[in-house]
Amino acid sequence: MRHLPKRRAPSRARTTLLLGLLFAALGGSVAQADVRTEARRHFRHGMQLIQDGSLDEGIAELQVAYETLPHPNVLYNIARAYADAQQYENALEYFERYLASDPPDREEVQDIIRAVEARVETTQQTETPPPAVTPEVAPPIEALATAEEIAALEESANQIETLAEATQSDSLRERATRLREVARTLREGGSTPVQVTQVGEAPPDTTPEIGEEPALELGAEREEDIYEEQVVSASRFAQSPLDAPNATTNITRQDIRLSGHTNLGELIRRVPGADVMTLTPADVSISFRGFNQRLSPRTLVLIDGRSVYIDPLGATLWSILPFNPEDVERIEVVRGPASALYGADAFSGIINIITRAPGEPRTDVVLGGGNGGRIHGHVSTSGRVDRLGYRVAAGYNRQDRFTREVDDDRVDHTFTFPRDRNLALEGVHLNGGLRYRLTPEVEAYAQAGFNQNTQNFQGTGPLRDFLASGPTSHAMAGLTTSWGSLRMFWNRVASVVGLPAPARGGDALHARFEWNTYDIEGELAREFHFLVDHNLHLGASYRRKQIDWDYLDQERFENHGAVFFQDTLSIFDKLHIVGSFRLDFHPLLDGPVFSPRGAVVVRPTEGQSIRASVGTAFRTQTFLESYINLNNPTPLAGVGVTALGSEPAANLLDAPRLKPESILSAEFGYRFAESEYFDAELSAYYNHVTDLVILSQVSPFTLGDFGAGRGGYDPGTASYDLGTITFSNDPAEFDVVGGEIATRIYPVTGLDIYANYAFNKTFLTNSQLRSSEERTSRHKFNLGVQYRAPFGLDIGVDFHWAGAQVWLEQEFDAIEGVRFTEFELPANYLINARIGTRIANDRVELGLSVFNLTNNKIRQHPYAQRLSTRVLATVGYHFQ
Repeated sequence: MRHLPKRRAPSRARTTLLLGLLFAALGGSVAQADVRTEARRHFRHGMQLIQDGSLDEGIAELQVAYETLPHPNVLYNIARAYADAQQYENALEYFERYLASDPPDREEVQDIIRAVEARVETTQQTETPPPAVTPEVAPPIEALATAEEIAALEESANQIETLAEATQSDSLRERATRLREVARTLREGGSTPVQVTQVGEAPPDTTPEIGEEPALELGAEREEDIYEEQVVSASRFAQSPLDAPNATTNITRQDIRLSGHTNLGELIRRVPGADVMTLTPADVSISFRGFNQRLSPRTLVLIDGRSVYIDPLGATLWSILPFNPEDVERIEVVRGPASALYGADAFSGIINIITRAPGEPRTDVVLGGGNGGRIHGHVSTSGRVDRLGYRVAAGYNRQDRFTREVDDDRVDHTFTFPRDRNLALEGVHLNGGLRYRLTPEVEAYAQAGFNQNTQNFQGTGPLRDFLASGPTSHAMAGLTTSWGSLRMFWNRVASVVGLPAPARGGDALHARFEWNTYDIEGELAREFHFLVDHNLHLGASYRRKQIDWDYLDQERFENHGAVFFQDTLSIFDKLHIVGSFRLDFHPLLDGPVFSPRGAVVVRPTEGQSIRASVGTAFRTQTFLESYINLNNPTPLAGVGVTALGSEPAANLLDAPRLKPESILSAEFGYRFAESEYFDAELSAYYNHVTDLVILSQVSPFTLGDFGAGRGGYDPGTASYDLGTITFSNDPAEFDVVGGEIATRIYPVTGLDIYANYAFNKTFLTNSQLRSSEERTSRHKFNLGVQYRAPFGLDIGVDFHWAGAQVWLEQEFDAIEGVRFTEFELPANYLINARIGTRIANDRVELGLSVFNLTNNKIRQHPYAQRLSTRVLATVGYHFQ
């Protein structure tokens, strides 16, 4: 491709751009704090100006939109507007910048570029007309041309015809036709007089007058979905939150940056209805709409659609994820059951962390440090080589505990590991990703990550202050096409685990842990019209799990399968009906689990939606609940009980097989997004929950057991084993009613405010073990403020308040065995803040973030560490 010299934009467009930038900096009354909505406003205004014929002013607005938040489609529209204004050199520059993003319409745009280049050449020729040519009347044929000359004439006709098709020029098509007619006449030996000219000379009667040049065919404008909020997690395809069948929340890249958090789990605290407990600096447990616990097993966490749920524990350990917040594009949260699409463990909701896509030409370096032994480091680079996009990132994080449960001077405890007894978190990670566009409709991708980490977390039952150290790894590859997708991934966690400070003479429970998961999933996705518009998704998956852990009876393998279906029917663009179901085949269940969901979404106006949905979800037993074989310490010194899995192959008890935890949920919601100044959401729900998995009562060993070598004194742990416990389904049933109301306000330039309130009430029936069920606050309130000043100052403050809680934990008792104990937690609040500044054209960024600004010494769980203030100062440099 020949690159023409670039020409500066006319002074009027440059002046308009400067005025637009000045307006954005000083503050118009409708500019938004959130960069996405601010860019959307400039984009919409610019497109309207272009449609009204004010091309220079429209181009300036689009350039402001792109500077605010880059999007390749904006480059295309700028190029198209320049071409309409006959500023072809500028049009070529922006078309080529658009091509650098490797769009799916690459071939179409390359044709447009060739047409624009041809138009430039034609324009240059008409600006300097050739000398007048006197037409000649063809002499007799025998005096005219040889065979070689006739062939050259036909070749000239072909070249002019190609140019005509590229420029869509009727005058050039006529010239090619006349030349081809001359060649035909000469070849056939005819003698009809024909007027001819040399190639490149325009006949006098066909030279287009000024202003008569036909318009370029530039294709359609790229307006669809630019800067509009999108979610992919609610229905497995990109859609507006207004169309989603579930309550959804998006946490944007700006929200992540202005929060200052280095643990992604802390970001979920701003989501309405979220139950977030910070147990240690490395351990955050998350659930939605109640039923949270240590090692929370009821929320499914995905990374780019890949599950990171640790099946042996039934939990997500946030600190082992092999990336930093700087690697994340956005976080999508779906509140409410989602097993109809994602299967087991999407019980109370899903969190889908979407990382930054390979290909953006950018390199970042961030370094930070603070109190509590905090160190944060990040480096990443990404770019594109033709159709191949790449991204590589590395990071390091370290932090001490909030509090020590066992001080150094305790003589009744021993210290086993690590050497640094204050350590809560230390990890170094590396991740990378590739994307390659094979055809306009087929793209291949691959990603992998590694994290060498040490982390302090809360276990289950009496296993509280735990430490794990070792590597985690993952790899994923797949294809996305216009017909669907195919994906494979592998997860691995290998650790040494144990109690860092067990009671003297007690068992430190040191063990080796190695877990692997292999997953393959295929999905067919098609949009078609049959009576109404359909968006159909069909898929199947297979997963193989392997665990080798000293706490279990032996190395275990499981094979899981699933099939799923969803169809979204669009009727009159105002009504959407969603039907979904999934069948999961679990090796420890007596039959497949059926998870249906139905939803109706009504769009009374373009910016409003009303939804109603009903569905089910489930959680299956973990490896720990199924196969554990471990002597557990009790509060009585020298006394233990043996924990056994629920599966008959793993225990000595005649206990029934566990049933999956189940939830039936109905939800009604309303969403408002009409205004450019605010949006709002309202949700109300009812949940019916059954078969929660709990510890059973202690079953004492009998004389026969002692005679068979079970129970009695264990010299290895210096304890007396008095009986066994296992896991069972709670006979209680839970009815939960609640609601959430949320809003986000953009009142003036640079100011962005969010607020939400959640109510959750649980009613307990058919309980044989307890009279109440809390494990969450009945009332929760979140308020946040972000401000981006025109001179580069950024401020973010988040306030979180949770009402009083009554926690029910199962504990060992010398008389009762296992009993529920109530722990009251008073209402508490948490304030997190960040202040930063951007200098040197936003290339340098300085930040100071504070977690727990008021040093509020609270526990967010009865066994959690008391929170303390943590400060982190960072400096970042961004290479463009």
